[in-house]
Amino acid sequence: MKKLIFLMVALVSFGAMAQDSKAYLALNVGASFPGGDITTDTDISTGFDFNLNFGYRFTEAWGATATWGASAFAFDDAAGDTAAFGAGYLGLGPMYTLSFGDNLSWDIKPQYLLGLSGLYDFEGGTDDLTISGSGWMLGNSVVLGMGQGFKIAFNVDYLSGKYTEAEFGGETLDIDSDNAYSHFTIGVGARYNF
Repeated sequence: MKKLIFLMVALVSFGAMAQDSKAYLALNVGASFPGGDITTDTDISTGFDFNLNFGYRFTEAWGATATWGASAFAFDDAAGDTAAFGAGYLGLGPMYTLSFGDNLSWDIKPQYLLGLSGLYDFEGGTDDLTISGSGWMLGNSVVLGMGQGFKIAFNVDYLSGKYTEAEFGGETLDIDSDNAYSHFTIGVGARYNF
């Protein structure tokens, strides 16, 4: 009888623990290293990346994730004035989690970018250019801590896309030339497991 009660308590506890960490919300910041055609046209160097990431696990290993984020970079334009380029993105895709014991896991998050936008912001604001396109992102998070509550995540993400449309002075144009954009981001995040 004691063994049966122990087994029932263990099963209920395991089920509660699995449900405690089904969903999470994370706030991540990091250094972003840009690449692609966008960076060869300007002198863009290391920037800043900020993103919000939501995930939900259907099983212990498989789930879905969504990421909304933005990267910002400063550069000098042709006139020598300070300008900025910002890339915004919204990704959605599957998530696979590898568990390495009770307090360490690795989330692998390939995502299709539902939206990839860009903005060249020049001094004075009259020559600003908005661009849009699509792409993909491979997100990776090593998470310290399992179960419910606050955790810390170390992130390494790679984003790759192409801009296909530009808006300038109220007109929208298709972009025919090479306008690939990528960035590699290394950062840290605060995560709350529900």
